[in-house]
Amino acid sequence: MRSPIYPETEMVGMMIEGVHVDHCPRSGGHWLDGGELAQLAKRPTTAVDAILQAGTLVERLIHESSRLCPRDHTPLQQIEFPNYAHLKLDYCPTCSGVWLDARELSQALTLLGRPADDSAESAPNGGVLRLIQRLLGLG
Repeated sequence: MRSPIYPETEMVGMMIEGVHVDHCPRSGGHWLDGGELAQLAKRPTTAVDAILQAGTLVERLIHESSRLCPRDHTPLQQIEFPNYAHLKLDYCPTCSGVWLDARELSQALTLLGRPADDSAESAPNGGVLRLIQRLLGLG
């Protein structure tokens, strides 16, 4: 599979916590197939889809992207989360895959309120946790 940033570059498969992720060695970005971001975030796929698709409580802006889905070549939609360090990701409305530029994977996992590991460094802030709780109907 080729990178949406550098179409001449073949992506490399890698495992992150048991989830297969495609990595662009040139840009440092990651392609996650539909459902893989939810697996890494340790959240139900429906909760993650609610954030990426219409009807979510998270403030976001959707723009047309010049990038194409590496799976089905559909034009990607760029979703920007201005309240979350201006996180931008590219989303395929056809296959639900997600492209994250270098360093955006950790930002996305924080936005999704990934449960904290033993290290305080990986824990999302309280505001993000409260937002996710509201999205999941837990708060």
